[in-house]
Amino acid sequence: MDDQKVETVKYYNQEATSYFTSLRKDEKGSYWKNEMLKFNEYLPNGKVLEIGSGIGSDAKALINLGYDYTGTDASSELLKIARRRNPSAKFIQRYAHEIESSLGEFDGFWASAVLLHIPKNEMRESLLAISSVLKKYCIGFITMKEGAYERVEKKTGRLFTYYNENEFTNVLKSVDFSVLEVGRRDTEKDNWLIYYVKKET
Repeated sequence: MDDQKVETVKYYNQEATSYFTSLRKDEKGSYWKNEMLKFNEYLPNGKVLEIGSGIGSDAKALINLGYDYTGTDASSELLKIARRRNPSAKFIQRYAHEIESSLGEFDGFWASAVLLHIPKNEMRESLLAISSVLKKYCIGFITMKEGAYERVEKKTGRLFTYYNENEFTNVLKSVDFSVLEVGRRDTEKDNWLIYYVKKET
């Protein structure tokens, strides 16, 4: 699975410019702008860590809400675009499992459409790494694709991991995240599970 994770990042490095162009066609701020407003109700201010900054769309929206923002991504090429779009923001190249104390301590975290690239047998390790930089009672946001399997996309080589609601809820509980709320967004292509969580320890 490690090789598949590396291949996923390799795809984003090679296709960063075209990926940015394709997303920008329909971009009107964050794809999760309504969900971000609900996140803001749970956490009106504070230091927020984004896992999987991508091209920096959510970074811009989170900064505009007034958060003290730090972003991470495993793809160096996506981070170049994110930095260009958010020149005053702090970005660091990291896989989720590489997150550690040098990044600081955070009141909240944002992880949209990124943990779905982590193999199931590595999910707890990655969540524990994220948890290690979070304050007690920190608020988090996570989106996952609904399903019950892992697959490698033939065209791109990207790894995708799918969970049903109960399965991922149990993974979160196993690393001391309580689930505040679960939402959904169903599209023609994918069904999304939307988690608002709180760190309990």
